[in-house]
This record gives sequence, C-alpha cells and structure tokens, in this order.
Amino acid sequence: MQIQQPLDAAIQKEIAAKGGTIEFCLYNPRSKIGVRAWELKIKMPDGKLKIAIVRDYDFEMSMEEIQIKHFKNRAERNAEICRLYYEQGLSQVFLANLFNMSQPSVSLIIKQMKAQ
Repeated sequence: MQIQQPLDAAIQKEIAAKGGTIEFCLYNPRSKIGVRAWELKIKMPDGKLKIAIVRDYDFEMSMEEIQIKHFKNRAERNAEICRLYYEQGLSQVFLANLFNMSQPSVSLIIKQMKAQ
C-alpha cells in the first residue's frame, strides 16, 4: 500500500467494516478535476477486487465505487483502459497497477486508441 497522504479514518473504517483491505492506494494531490483524490484497489473477503476513488472537496469527502467491465481480448481490455482513464478519471499509474503492466504501456494504449 502506497499512501503518501493519510486517508480519512472514517473512509478506512468504512472499508474495513465491509471486510475489505486496501491492496493499493495512489494519492493525487491534484486530480483531473482539481481536488485531492485517492485511487484505491480494495480486496474483498471473497477475493473480488473493488475500485474506488475518494475525493476531498475541502467541505466533504466522498467515495465512489468504479465498475470495471469484463473483457475477453486485448482490444476490449484496451478499450476498458481508455474508458477508465477518460470517463472515470483514473490515473495511468493506477491503471498500470490494476492491469499489471507498466505506466508507459498504459500511455501507449491510450494514445493509440485516441488516434483511431
């Protein structure tokens, strides 16, 4: 787990109450929408992974669960990487960890898909 800025204790308690453990956490001091954000990969007791973004708007903190669409081949995986990057605002570093690849590979996939 790589937390550079402490995650709100209430959010950690909420995750633990559901039986989840944070497997990977990426802190962004200024996300794409301009607020502090934590991207979380959470492992649940049944072995499933959940993805969540915690955003700090100064007046409140919110946690949003991100759904990952199933894919069967490389083209569908690449399309899902682009969707998560553009629509959900996940960072390339987080996506690299999530899909077990390097950040430059994620960058290349995003550039290639955008060019199509």
